[in-house]
Amino acid sequence: MDELRKAMRGMPRDVSIRGAIAHMVYDFGAGDDGWSRREIFRAYIDPAGSVRFERVVK
Repeated sequence: MDELRKAMRGMPRDVSIRGAIAHMVYDFGAGDDGWSRREIFRAYIDPAGSVRFERVVK
C-alpha cells in the first residue's frame, strides 16, 4: 500500500489517477493461462491530495 501511495502522490495533479491492489493465484483450469485475479483494494486521490483506499466487497 505504501508503494502505491507514493507512486500515486508522485503523479501530476491534472491527471485522473486510480489504483488497485489485487490478489493473484495460479489455479489449474482458471482462464487461458491459469491465473485468477481478485481485486482487494481500490485507491484514489481525494480533493485534498490524500490517497484513499477502499476495500472491495464481493
